[in-house]
Amino acid sequence: MILRRLYLLVPNLGQAEASARDLMAYQVNRQHIHAIARPGVDLGSLPVATLRQRNDFVAKLERWVWDINLGTFFVALVVLAASLWSAQWSWAIGATLVAVANVYLGYRFAQHVPHTHVEDCQTPLRHGEILLLVDVPRWRITEVEQRLRASHPEVEIGGVGWGWDAIGI
Repeated sequence: MILRRLYLLVPNLGQAEASARDLMAYQVNRQHIHAIARPGVDLGSLPVATLRQRNDFVAKLERWVWDINLGTFFVALVVLAASLWSAQWSWAIGATLVAVANVYLGYRFAQHVPHTHVEDCQTPLRHGEILLLVDVPRWRITEVEQRLRASHPEVEIGGVGWGWDAIGI
C-alpha cells in the first residue's frame, strides 16, 4: 500500500522516543516509523530506517519516472513530426495521443505527488536533530499532525512525501 510519509524533525533522542511512543498510541504501527540521524548518533529504541529510506530511494524513483515521462513525450513529438511530414496519419494520431497522455500524467505527477525528501532535511540532521519518517494513510495526515503538535510542540513537521511498504521505501 502506498502511504503518505510525514517528515518530523525532533531536537534530541529523548523527545524522538517520546514522540514515537505517542505515535504508536495514536495507532501508528511501529513498522511505519523510521528514524534517521547523522552518522555516529545512537538512536536508542527508535526503529532505524532502512538503507533505501536513508539513501532517499523515493527521490531517485521520482526522478526516473519524471525522466521517462519527458523522454516518452519527446519521442512522441519526433514521431509526430516525422509522421506529419510523411503523411502517415495513423502514426500522427497515435503520437499525438501519447504526447497528450504524457502532458496529463506529468501534470498529475507535478501537482499531486508530495515531494518532500530526506535530502531536504540534511541541514537539521547535520546539526544533530533526528528525523522521523512516519507512514500513515492519506486520510490520517491531518489527525496525526494535529495530535503530535498538541503533545509535542518541539517537533517540526518538515513536510509530506510518500512511501511504499511492498518494496521497502
